[in-house]
This record gives sequence, structure tokens and C-alpha cells, in this order.
Amino acid sequence: IVEDKIQKPFSLIELSRKAGINDYKLKKGFKELTGLTVFGYLFKLRMENAHYFLFHERKQVNEVAFLVGYKNPQHFTAAFKKHFKILPGCLNKQT
Repeated sequence: IVEDKIQKPFSLIELSRKAGINDYKLKKGFKELTGLTVFGYLFKLRMENAHYFLFHERKQVNEVAFLVGYKNPQHFTAAFKKHFKILPGCLNKQT
């Protein structure tokens, strides 16, 4: 469910309703299964997808930011740099 809505993710309440459990059990169970919070997992997915789009598909940074659910490309750039220690624009220039 989280992976299907990467651009516009559900809130924890919406996600718990979709899963048929309360939000406390969702948060606790999700962390036990993945080792990450729901939003930590979402962030990881976004960064992995962004890396793929930039490196393998050579998409532009602004387009990738939108594709992975960021409304503001500058916020995406800051998050990407924090995660990968490289600016996203540099990544799609590498061979």
C-alpha cells in the first residue's frame, strides 16, 4: 500500500484503515517487520526510486522530484544530498 502511493502517500490513519488495524498496531508492526517507521520506509523508497530515475533513466532533477512525491525540487535536492552525500544533478552526469 505504501509503495503504490509514493507520490501522494496515505496518512497513518488512512493507511491503518486500509490495512484494517489501528494506527498503533500499524506503527509497531511495520517497525518490527521492516526496521523502519512507515515514513522512514517511504523516504527510503523515494530515494531508491530517485536514484534509479537519475542514474539509469537520466531524468531531470525537477522531474524526478515530482515522480517520487516532492512538490518542491529544492526539498528533494536537500533530502537526496543528505541521503546519498551527492547532489542529484551530479548523479545523472556520471557514466
